[in-house]
Amino acid sequence: MTGPLPPPYVRIVACGNADRGDDGVAVAALATLLPTLSRDLLATIEVRRCEELRVDDLADLPEGTACLVVDAVAGPPPGTVIRRGLEDLASDLTCTPRSSHQLPFDIVLGLAGVLHGGPIRGSFVGLAGQGFGYGSPLSRAVRSALPAFRDAIEAEARALAGIRPGA
Repeated sequence: MTGPLPPPYVRIVACGNADRGDDGVAVAALATLLPTLSRDLLATIEVRRCEELRVDDLADLPEGTACLVVDAVAGPPPGTVIRRGLEDLASDLTCTPRSSHQLPFDIVLGLAGVLHGGPIRGSFVGLAGQGFGYGSPLSRAVRSALPAFRDAIEAEARALAGIRPGA
């Protein structure tokens, strides 16, 4: 007889709207990345998709679970991959996650930490975009950077789960 499954160690929150050009890059990256991941990594992750990052996407993390937020960003040159700790991103003025429409990222993170009962442990991986209009496809710069973006997402998920590369 088997017992309940342990909670995942990493919640990946894929932010963005696929109908808004580069804003949908996180969804596009995960759609092609997940089928390639090893079983050991897949067993440690939970994936949530949201058009806009909300406090409850972070606040209800099970104990011991880290969060990996994946999103398009504005600010750096298009096609630039950004990797930051969640706390570092909250104070970084050089890039802005695209899916923090109602509340700024630092406010979402702070409120989530209060409701969670402590700081949210985790990371952010973003890809700088250039076109966010409705009905637009992914820009050339973003399409060209997708392999590096997927690699960064996988590396960060592995690091948060404590799984060595290639394991």
